[in-house]
Amino acid sequence: MINSLEKLKRIKELEKEIGVSGKYLERIMRTLSNAEIVSANRGVQGGYYLTKTPENTTAGEVVRALEDELEIIGCVNSSCNKCGTSFVWKKLYVGINAILDGITLADMVKEDEILNAFTVGCASCKDGNCSACLSAQTSCSNCSE
Repeated sequence: MINSLEKLKRIKELEKEIGVSGKYLERIMRTLSNAEIVSANRGVQGGYYLTKTPENTTAGEVVRALEDELEIIGCVNSSCNKCGTSFVWKKLYVGINAILDGITLADMVKEDEILNAFTVGCASCKDGNCSACLSAQTSCSNCSE
C-alpha cells in the first residue's frame, strides 16, 4: 500500500497478500484510519492508501496506533514514581519508541526486498536453498531450463 490514489488496496487484496481475515483487516484499517495513517476511498474503485509517503511514515506511528500507544505499564507516560521500577519501564518505553521511530515503512519494504532476494531463489526453480540461486539470482544447475 502506498500513498497514491491510483494504487489503492482493497481489503480482499490485502487478505490474499498477507493471509489475514478480512474482518480482522477491517478492524486494523479502521484503527489506522482513526490515527490518520491510512485513509479510504469508498465505492467500486475504492480502497485504502497511506496518508503520507512510506518514507515519512514510521513503524512507531503504526505500532502505537495498533498497540495502545505501546504503554507497557499504566504509569509509563506519567510522573508517577510510586514503585522502584518505574524508571526501568520508562527507559524501556523510550528505547522501544526510539527504535520504531527510526524505521520507516520504506525501510521495511527495502529490507523485505533484500531478504526475499536471498530466500526466493532463481526465477526458474524457486529453490531458495541452492547456492547458485543465492549467489546469482538467475537460472541455476537445479533448473531444467
